[in-house]
Amino acid sequence: MSVDRERRFKRDLRLQFQATGDVDLAFDGDDLATVAGVDNLAQALTLRLLIPRGDLTALGHPGYGSRVHELLGNALDGPNLELLRRHVRHALLADPRVEQVVRVDVTPRRDAPSVVAVEALVRPIGREPLTIAVELDVD
Repeated sequence: MSVDRERRFKRDLRLQFQATGDVDLAFDGDDLATVAGVDNLAQALTLRLLIPRGDLTALGHPGYGSRVHELLGNALDGPNLELLRRHVRHALLADPRVEQVVRVDVTPRRDAPSVVAVEALVRPIGREPLTIAVELDVD
């Protein structure tokens, strides 16, 4: 695989996603860790789903994020789950490195009623599909 082809997926600081829902910077020894290539895309797509659309307006990114948070706390019935799937699909396709969203599954967790598990299969430009999985908590 050529270096130019991987550059489209860029490099960023690696984040650690905690079970508590917190996100923190990852370290490699005393230095900040980085993530590149398709792993960076996976991290970026996860962040896009976690950040409510409009939260970064003050930083010049009014369209960044997703609308999934608008539905959390509502009844997770068929129509709302379908709308949640559509919001996930729309947010993932907003990243220009995503060629196609192959599948989106949204499942309320039976053991944690305030948590929705989201799993999406996305096809990055010129790459094999990759899975994005995130849990969204209304609390």
